[in-house]
Amino acid sequence: MFLSVENGLSKNGIIQGKLKLQRVAKSMYQQAQNTRREVERKSLFLTSYAYAVSEENADGGTIVTAPTCGASGILPAVLYYCYKNIHIEKKDIVKALAIAGIIGNVVKTNATISGADGGCQAEVGTACAMAAAAMAWIYELNNSLIEYAAEMGLEHNLGLTCDPVGGYVQTPCIERNGYGSLRALDAAMLAKQLGYVRKNKVSFDTIVKVMKDTGKDLAYEYKETSLGGLAKEFGLE
Repeated sequence: MFLSVENGLSKNGIIQGKLKLQRVAKSMYQQAQNTRREVERKSLFLTSYAYAVSEENADGGTIVTAPTCGASGILPAVLYYCYKNIHIEKKDIVKALAIAGIIGNVVKTNATISGADGGCQAEVGTACAMAAAAMAWIYELNNSLIEYAAEMGLEHNLGLTCDPVGGYVQTPCIERNGYGSLRALDAAMLAKQLGYVRKNKVSFDTIVKVMKDTGKDLAYEYKETSLGGLAKEFGLE
């Protein structure tokens, strides 16, 4: 995972395919290094890591499916941020990854992680939940609050469609990974701040079931077919 981030951060150029999308992860990372405003630095570093992996995926590089290729930037971005920017030891990163794996496998077993089956909520939503749970563990939250973070990560991606322009995992997929990484940190932070004040009313198991049902209700045009949504409106010559 870390190697895919570093590979993506080191490259310039145009991603293969008809969209002719320019790589921006390296530029974002350089912006982060040159920015003094701490909130902006944090966001730029994190999203540059997510973009780096997603651009590697889109350009045929080596990535880790976490849980899928299309959502492969979110979890590595959060873990790399923990390691490089807040200096969490690798042994603890591995433990956080195990927590994320549990969350991902709960979704995979009881619903779906496939965009073709459940829309992007199943891919980016699951990845966001996994990364939120990992970050909650880094924050040393208890099991209930780790679940709360994961539930938020998935809940607020409910209904997210999978409509890749031209069938490429590029637009809106790369940007969506950056956005998802930010939301994962938000979910962990909210669980940390709110979880001791008010018990969450929605269990992770419940939101997994709702995501599965929502995926069944989504029209096939919004499940990786590139026949609806952004893919339809954008169009390619």
